[in-house]
Amino acid sequence: MDKVRIGIIGCGGMARYHGRMFTKFVPDAEIVALSEPNEANLARFIKEVFTDPQDEPATFSDYRRMLEEVELDGVVIVSPHNQHYQQAVDAIDHGCHVLVEKPMVINTEDALALIRHAEKNSKVVSVAFPGPFSQEFQYIRRLVESGELGEISLVSGHCCQQWIQNVAGTWRTDPVQSGGGNLYDSGAHMFNAMLYLSGLAVTDVFAYVNNKDQQVDIEAAVTLRFSNGALGTATVSGDSTYFEQGIYLQGTKGTIKTSIYGGSLDYWSGGSKVKYPCVPETPLLQQNFVDCILGRAETPSPALLGLRQARLMDAIYESARTSRPVSVVAD
Repeated sequence: MDKVRIGIIGCGGMARYHGRMFTKFVPDAEIVALSEPNEANLARFIKEVFTDPQDEPATFSDYRRMLEEVELDGVVIVSPHNQHYQQAVDAIDHGCHVLVEKPMVINTEDALALIRHAEKNSKVVSVAFPGPFSQEFQYIRRLVESGELGEISLVSGHCCQQWIQNVAGTWRTDPVQSGGGNLYDSGAHMFNAMLYLSGLAVTDVFAYVNNKDQQVDIEAAVTLRFSNGALGTATVSGDSTYFEQGIYLQGTKGTIKTSIYGGSLDYWSGGSKVKYPCVPETPLLQQNFVDCILGRAETPSPALLGLRQARLMDAIYESARTSRPVSVVAD
Protein backbone atom coordinates (compact mmCIF):
# COMPACT_ATOMS: atom_id res chain seq x y z
CA MET A 1 0.00 0.00 0.00
CA ASP A 2 1.55 3.31 -1.11
CA LYS A 3 -0.73 5.61 0.86
CA VAL A 4 -3.85 5.04 2.89
CA ARG A 5 -6.81 6.27 0.84
CA ILE A 6 -9.20 8.44 2.86
CA GLY A 7 -12.73 9.58 2.03
CA ILE A 8 -14.54 12.24 4.05
CA ILE A 9 -18.32 12.41 4.55
CA GLY A 10 -19.37 15.97 5.35
CA CYS A 11 -17.29 19.06 4.54
CA GLY A 12 -18.18 21.58 7.25
CA GLY A 13 -15.86 23.25 9.75
CA MET A 14 -14.75 20.13 11.63
CA ALA A 15 -14.20 18.30 8.34
CA ARG A 16 -11.91 21.10 7.18
CA TYR A 17 -9.94 20.69 10.41
CA HIS A 18 -9.54 16.96 9.77
CA GLY A 19 -8.61 17.67 6.16
CA ARG A 20 -5.85 20.08 7.16
CA MET A 21 -4.45 17.62 9.69
CA PHE A 22 -4.34 14.79 7.15
CA THR A 23 -2.76 16.87 4.37
CA LYS A 24 -0.20 18.66 6.54
CA PHE A 25 0.81 16.09 9.13
CA VAL A 26 -0.01 12.56 7.92
CA PRO A 27 2.36 11.79 5.03
CA ASP A 28 1.24 8.18 4.60
CA ALA A 29 -2.38 9.14 3.84
CA GLU A 30 -4.15 10.97 1.04
CA ILE A 31 -7.68 12.34 0.80
CA VAL A 32 -9.03 10.93 -2.44
CA ALA A 33 -12.79 11.58 -2.14
CA LEU A 34 -15.25 13.98 -0.51
CA SER A 35 -18.99 13.73 -0.04
CA GLU A 36 -21.02 16.87 0.71
CA PRO A 37 -24.50 17.88 -0.53
CA ASN A 38 -23.82 21.60 0.03
CA GLU A 39 -21.77 22.95 -2.89
CA ALA A 40 -20.55 25.98 -0.92
CA ASN A 41 -19.18 23.76 1.86
CA LEU A 42 -17.50 21.55 -0.71
CA ALA A 43 -15.86 24.49 -2.49
CA ARG A 44 -14.64 25.98 0.79
CA PHE A 45 -13.15 22.65 1.87
CA ILE A 46 -11.18 22.31 -1.36
CA LYS A 47 -10.00 25.93 -1.22
CA GLU A 48 -8.79 25.70 2.39
CA VAL A 49 -7.33 22.20 2.39
CA PHE A 50 -5.71 21.71 -1.02
CA THR A 51 -3.03 24.07 -2.34
CA ASP A 52 -2.32 22.12 -5.54
CA PRO A 53 -5.25 21.56 -7.95
CA GLN A 54 -3.67 18.24 -8.93
CA ASP A 55 -4.29 16.99 -5.38
CA GLU A 56 -8.01 17.76 -5.44
CA PRO A 57 -10.11 14.65 -4.73
CA ALA A 58 -13.17 13.23 -6.42
CA THR A 59 -16.35 14.89 -5.13
CA PHE A 60 -19.86 13.56 -4.59
CA SER A 61 -23.16 14.92 -3.30
CA ASP A 62 -24.18 11.45 -2.08
CA TYR A 63 -21.81 9.48 0.16
CA ARG A 64 -23.18 6.18 -1.12
CA ARG A 65 -21.92 6.96 -4.62
CA MET A 66 -18.53 7.80 -3.15
CA LEU A 67 -18.38 4.43 -1.40
CA GLU A 68 -19.47 2.62 -4.56
CA GLU A 69 -17.18 4.40 -7.02
CA VAL A 70 -13.94 5.10 -5.10
CA GLU A 71 -11.59 2.54 -3.59
CA LEU A 72 -11.10 3.64 0.01
CA ASP A 73 -9.24 2.30 3.05
CA GLY A 74 -10.77 4.61 5.62
CA VAL A 75 -13.70 7.00 5.95
CA VAL A 76 -13.96 10.05 8.20
CA ILE A 77 -17.56 10.86 9.16
CA VAL A 78 -18.23 14.52 9.98
CA SER A 79 -21.97 14.80 9.39
CA PRO A 80 -25.02 15.58 11.56
CA HIS A 81 -25.16 13.22 14.53
CA ASN A 82 -28.20 11.19 13.44
CA GLN A 83 -26.44 10.20 10.21
CA HIS A 84 -23.34 8.71 11.86
CA TYR A 85 -24.68 5.21 12.43
CA GLN A 86 -25.89 4.41 8.92
CA GLN A 87 -22.90 6.06 7.27
CA ALA A 88 -20.51 4.06 9.46
CA VAL A 89 -22.31 0.79 8.70
CA ASP A 90 -22.28 1.53 4.97
CA ALA A 91 -18.57 2.41 5.07
CA ILE A 92 -17.77 -0.86 6.84
CA ASP A 93 -19.85 -2.75 4.28
CA HIS A 94 -17.57 -1.28 1.60
CA GLY A 95 -14.43 -2.49 3.36
CA CYS A 96 -13.52 0.75 5.15
CA HIS A 97 -12.28 1.50 8.62
CA VAL A 98 -14.10 4.42 10.27
CA LEU A 99 -13.08 7.57 12.13
CA VAL A 100 -16.32 9.16 13.34
CA GLU A 101 -16.84 12.53 14.97
CA LYS A 102 -18.46 12.66 18.38
CA PRO A 103 -20.96 11.55 19.42
CA MET A 104 -20.43 8.20 17.76
CA VAL A 105 -24.20 7.65 17.56
CA ILE A 106 -27.24 9.06 19.36
CA ASN A 107 -28.60 6.02 21.19
CA THR A 108 -27.49 2.80 22.85
CA GLU A 109 -29.18 0.51 20.31
CA ASP A 110 -27.18 1.98 17.42
CA ALA A 111 -23.96 1.88 19.45
CA LEU A 112 -24.33 -1.83 20.15
CA ALA A 113 -25.24 -2.59 16.55
CA LEU A 114 -22.27 -0.64 15.19
CA ILE A 115 -19.83 -2.39 17.51
CA ARG A 116 -21.15 -5.81 16.47
CA HIS A 117 -20.98 -4.88 12.79
CA ALA A 118 -17.40 -3.60 13.05
CA GLU A 119 -16.27 -6.69 14.95
CA LYS A 120 -17.96 -9.01 12.45
CA ASN A 121 -16.11 -7.31 9.60
CA SER A 122 -12.79 -6.82 11.47
CA LYS A 123 -12.87 -3.04 11.02
CA VAL A 124 -11.69 -0.27 13.32
CA VAL A 125 -14.17 2.30 14.58
CA SER A 126 -12.37 5.20 16.25
CA VAL A 127 -14.25 8.10 17.85
CA ALA A 128 -12.67 11.50 17.24
CA PHE A 129 -12.50 12.76 20.81
CA PRO A 130 -9.19 14.66 21.00
CA GLY A 131 -8.68 14.00 24.71
CA PRO A 132 -7.73 10.29 24.67
CA PHE A 133 -5.18 10.97 21.92
CA SER A 134 -3.48 13.72 23.94
CA GLN A 135 -0.28 13.18 25.89
CA GLU A 136 -1.89 14.70 28.99
CA PHE A 137 -4.84 12.31 29.05
CA GLN A 138 -2.63 9.29 28.49
CA TYR A 139 -0.30 10.41 31.29
CA ILE A 140 -3.26 10.88 33.67
CA ARG A 141 -4.57 7.42 32.80
CA ARG A 142 -1.19 5.96 33.75
CA LEU A 143 -1.33 7.81 37.09
CA VAL A 144 -4.80 6.42 37.78
CA GLU A 145 -3.99 2.86 36.68
CA SER A 146 -0.75 2.76 38.68
CA GLY A 147 -2.54 3.86 41.85
CA GLU A 148 -0.42 7.01 42.18
CA LEU A 149 -3.57 9.12 42.64
CA GLY A 150 -5.02 6.62 45.10
CA GLU A 151 -8.71 5.76 44.93
CA ILE A 152 -10.73 8.20 42.85
CA SER A 153 -13.39 9.81 45.05
CA LEU A 154 -14.65 12.81 43.05
CA VAL A 155 -14.90 13.62 39.34
CA SER A 156 -16.13 17.03 38.22
CA GLY A 157 -16.52 18.55 34.77
CA HIS A 158 -17.81 21.82 33.37
CA CYS A 159 -18.09 23.53 29.99
CA CYS A 160 -19.36 27.08 29.53
CA GLN A 161 -19.49 28.74 26.12
CA GLN A 162 -21.57 30.85 23.73
CA TRP A 163 -22.93 27.73 22.10
CA ILE A 164 -26.43 28.79 21.14
CA GLN A 165 -25.18 32.09 19.73
CA ASN A 166 -22.95 30.15 17.34
CA VAL A 167 -25.29 27.32 16.32
CA ALA A 168 -28.76 28.91 16.32
CA GLY A 169 -30.65 27.96 13.18
CA THR A 170 -28.34 25.06 12.29
CA TRP A 171 -28.92 21.31 12.46
CA ARG A 172 -27.35 21.29 15.93
CA THR A 173 -30.55 22.83 17.34
CA ASP A 174 -32.80 20.31 15.58
CA PRO A 175 -33.32 17.44 18.05
CA VAL A 176 -33.97 14.95 15.24
CA GLN A 177 -30.59 15.59 13.61
CA SER A 178 -28.52 16.32 16.71
CA GLY A 179 -29.99 13.86 19.21
CA GLY A 180 -29.81 16.57 21.87
CA GLY A 181 -28.41 19.99 22.57
CA ASN A 182 -25.30 21.31 24.26
CA LEU A 183 -25.07 18.18 26.42
CA TYR A 184 -24.70 16.05 23.29
CA ASP A 185 -22.43 18.50 21.49
CA SER A 186 -19.74 20.13 23.63
CA GLY A 187 -20.90 18.14 26.65
CA ALA A 188 -19.81 14.98 24.86
CA HIS A 189 -16.16 16.00 25.30
CA MET A 190 -16.71 16.58 29.01
CA PHE A 191 -18.41 13.26 29.70
CA ASN A 192 -15.88 11.36 27.62
CA ALA A 193 -13.07 12.95 29.62
CA MET A 194 -14.73 12.05 32.92
CA LEU A 195 -15.13 8.41 31.88
CA TYR A 196 -11.77 8.02 30.17
CA LEU A 197 -9.64 9.67 32.87
CA SER A 198 -11.30 8.07 35.88
CA GLY A 199 -11.47 4.62 34.30
CA LEU A 200 -14.76 4.21 36.17
CA ALA A 201 -18.26 3.31 35.05
CA VAL A 202 -21.22 5.50 35.98
CA THR A 203 -23.92 3.57 37.87
CA ASP A 204 -26.65 6.20 38.17
CA VAL A 205 -27.40 9.84 37.38
CA PHE A 206 -29.79 12.65 38.24
CA ALA A 207 -30.14 15.48 35.76
CA TYR A 208 -31.77 18.85 35.29
CA VAL A 209 -31.80 20.53 31.88
CA ASN A 210 -32.95 23.96 30.72
CA ASN A 211 -33.90 24.44 27.08
CA LYS A 212 -34.30 28.22 27.48
CA ASP A 213 -37.12 28.34 24.90
CA GLN A 214 -35.12 26.26 22.40
CA GLN A 215 -35.92 22.79 21.04
CA VAL A 216 -32.80 21.34 22.64
CA ASP A 217 -31.02 21.64 25.98
CA ILE A 218 -28.86 24.73 26.48
CA GLU A 219 -27.90 24.36 30.15
CA ALA A 220 -27.69 21.27 32.33
CA ALA A 221 -26.59 20.13 35.76
CA VAL A 222 -25.94 16.43 36.32
CA THR A 223 -24.93 14.48 39.41
CA LEU A 224 -23.31 11.08 38.94
CA ARG A 225 -22.32 8.10 41.05
CA PHE A 226 -19.49 5.86 39.87
CA SER A 227 -18.91 2.14 40.24
CA ASN A 228 -16.47 2.53 43.15
CA GLY A 229 -18.80 4.88 45.05
CA ALA A 230 -17.12 8.07 43.82
CA LEU A 231 -19.36 11.06 43.20
CA GLY A 232 -19.42 13.33 40.18
CA THR A 233 -20.86 16.60 38.97
CA ALA A 234 -21.18 17.86 35.41
CA THR A 235 -22.45 21.27 34.30
CA VAL A 236 -22.78 22.80 30.86
CA SER A 237 -23.88 26.24 29.77
CA GLY A 238 -24.49 26.98 26.12
CA ASP A 239 -25.52 30.57 26.80
CA SER A 240 -22.47 31.83 28.66
CA THR A 241 -20.78 35.20 28.22
CA TYR A 242 -17.36 33.52 28.02
CA PHE A 243 -15.64 30.21 27.28
CA GLU A 244 -14.29 28.15 30.16
CA GLN A 245 -14.06 24.41 30.74
CA GLY A 246 -12.21 21.78 32.70
CA ILE A 247 -12.05 18.44 34.48
CA TYR A 248 -11.23 17.94 38.15
CA LEU A 249 -10.17 14.44 39.24
CA GLN A 250 -9.66 13.86 42.97
CA GLY A 251 -7.99 10.79 44.42
CA THR A 252 -6.99 9.89 47.97
CA LYS A 253 -3.31 10.57 47.11
CA GLY A 254 -3.46 13.25 44.45
CA THR A 255 -5.61 15.66 42.46
CA ILE A 256 -5.62 16.48 38.75
CA LYS A 257 -7.02 19.44 36.84
CA THR A 258 -7.06 19.33 33.05
CA SER A 259 -8.94 20.45 29.95
CA ILE A 260 -11.81 18.43 28.53
CA TYR A 261 -9.78 18.28 25.30
CA GLY A 262 -6.32 17.58 26.74
CA GLY A 263 -3.51 20.07 26.25
CA SER A 264 -3.12 21.14 29.89
CA LEU A 265 -2.33 19.45 33.18
CA ASP A 266 -2.01 20.51 36.83
CA TYR A 267 -1.16 17.90 39.47
CA TRP A 268 -1.22 18.27 43.26
CA SER A 269 -0.26 15.83 45.99
CA GLY A 270 0.19 16.32 49.73
CA GLY A 271 -0.94 19.93 49.48
CA SER A 272 1.77 20.87 46.97
CA LYS A 273 1.89 21.14 43.21
CA VAL A 274 3.79 18.23 41.67
CA LYS A 275 6.49 18.82 39.07
CA TYR A 276 5.78 15.89 36.81
CA PRO A 277 8.22 14.57 34.19
CA CYS A 278 8.11 15.71 30.59
CA VAL A 279 5.15 13.96 29.00
CA PRO A 280 6.01 12.25 25.69
CA GLU A 281 4.18 13.52 22.63
CA THR A 282 1.47 11.31 21.17
CA PRO A 283 0.40 10.94 17.52
CA LEU A 284 -2.42 13.08 16.17
CA LEU A 285 -5.75 11.28 16.10
CA GLN A 286 -5.61 11.36 12.28
CA GLN A 287 -2.17 9.71 12.31
CA ASN A 288 -3.41 7.15 14.82
CA PHE A 289 -6.31 6.30 12.52
CA VAL A 290 -3.91 5.64 9.66
CA ASP A 291 -1.67 3.61 11.98
CA CYS A 292 -4.70 1.52 13.00
CA ILE A 293 -5.54 0.86 9.35
CA LEU A 294 -1.94 -0.25 8.74
CA GLY A 295 -1.93 -2.47 11.83
CA ARG A 296 0.71 -0.37 13.60
CA ALA A 297 -1.41 0.84 16.53
CA GLU A 298 -4.69 0.59 18.39
CA THR A 299 -7.05 3.49 18.96
CA PRO A 300 -7.22 4.95 22.48
CA SER A 301 -10.78 6.04 21.64
CA PRO A 302 -12.57 2.87 20.50
CA ALA A 303 -16.26 2.34 19.83
CA LEU A 304 -16.63 1.05 23.40
CA LEU A 305 -16.22 4.66 24.60
CA GLY A 306 -19.00 5.65 22.21
CA LEU A 307 -21.23 2.94 23.67
CA ARG A 308 -20.56 4.03 27.25
CA GLN A 309 -21.36 7.61 26.35
CA ALA A 310 -24.57 6.60 24.56
CA ARG A 311 -25.72 4.68 27.63
CA LEU A 312 -24.86 7.63 29.86
CA MET A 313 -26.69 10.14 27.65
CA ASP A 314 -29.78 7.93 27.42
CA ALA A 315 -29.89 7.83 31.23
CA ILE A 316 -29.29 11.58 31.60
CA TYR A 317 -32.13 12.51 29.27
CA GLU A 318 -34.46 9.99 30.92
CA SER A 319 -33.65 11.49 34.32
CA ALA A 320 -34.32 15.00 33.01
CA ARG A 321 -37.68 13.89 31.59
CA THR A 322 -38.82 12.02 34.70
CA SER A 323 -37.17 14.13 37.44
CA ARG A 324 -35.88 10.89 38.97
CA PRO A 325 -32.49 9.20 39.39
CA VAL A 326 -31.81 6.70 36.61
CA SER A 327 -29.45 3.72 36.57
CA VAL A 328 -26.91 3.47 33.76
CA VAL A 329 -26.64 0.12 31.97
CA ALA A 330 -23.29 -1.56 32.68
CA ASP A 331 -20.99 -3.06 30.02
